[in-house]
Amino acid sequence: MRITLKQLSIFEAVARSGQVARAADMMNLSAPATSMALSELEKQLDARLFERVGNRLRLNSQGSLLLPLATEALQKVEQIELLFSSSEGELSGTLNVSASSTIGNHLMAKSAVAFCQQHTSAFVDLDIDNTQAVIKSVLEFRTEVGFIEGQCLDSRIKVEAWHKDNLLVFCHSAHPLAGKRVKPIELRGQPWVMREEGSGTRDYFISAANALDMQPIERFSFSTPDAIKQAVKQGAGLAVLSELTLEKELSRKELAVIEVEGLVLTRQFYRIHHKSRKFTPLCNAFIGFCSKFNKLSI
Repeated sequence: MRITLKQLSIFEAVARSGQVARAADMMNLSAPATSMALSELEKQLDARLFERVGNRLRLNSQGSLLLPLATEALQKVEQIELLFSSSEGELSGTLNVSASSTIGNHLMAKSAVAFCQQHTSAFVDLDIDNTQAVIKSVLEFRTEVGFIEGQCLDSRIKVEAWHKDNLLVFCHSAHPLAGKRVKPIELRGQPWVMREEGSGTRDYFISAANALDMQPIERFSFSTPDAIKQAVKQGAGLAVLSELTLEKELSRKELAVIEVEGLVLTRQFYRIHHKSRKFTPLCNAFIGFCSKFNKLSI
């Protein structure tokens, strides 16, 4: 059996993209050459690795077994190349990072830029989405490390506490409840502008609100904090976001906080990675850098 690194790279690209044509683009190869290499790998392993679903290829049980092993092997080769091509102590290469909305926009974007300014041969490819999308990216090995606001219960993923964050209930500055302390029952029947399904902010707030029988009524749902803030400024209802996203509007008195008795909205941020994947030196350096860089930001 003679499995090549090229075959493993093509297999990983197909697993990530779900299509031979897209994998071919990623590998700078023709689609026939990519398909041939994948077929040869399956022939050598005497196993099918994918099932076709519509126009996409999805890993079957055999492919799922191979993916973490292939990824680890390719990472080892990359480490060898970096070890012998870089100056001592120099970090280089591309690191794929995913982060949920609040963390990505208000913490990780600044961290990524600062890290790359310090390590000029390194590049951090940061993808910002909601919590569930970040988890999926880690599971599919498209991301080496993820940062999320919500819970992750998948046994294949290692979850570690990272930083903490405070959520605030807020409204238009002219709202009758602006700046007041109220009982949960006083918010029953109020319209709310919510984050989209899959958002860690949404899940955390709904769980806390239901515990107090607040029965929030969703009137609008948006996928970005800016859209939610704009809707609240237009009088669409109440909302909940991280205090990281509200500093400017609160200081300008464009929005106002509502304090709800018994509603505890201090939440944990988490760092996640696939249990089958070991951190590269570049990823370890970035994680350490972020922990120090963000201490003053939270």
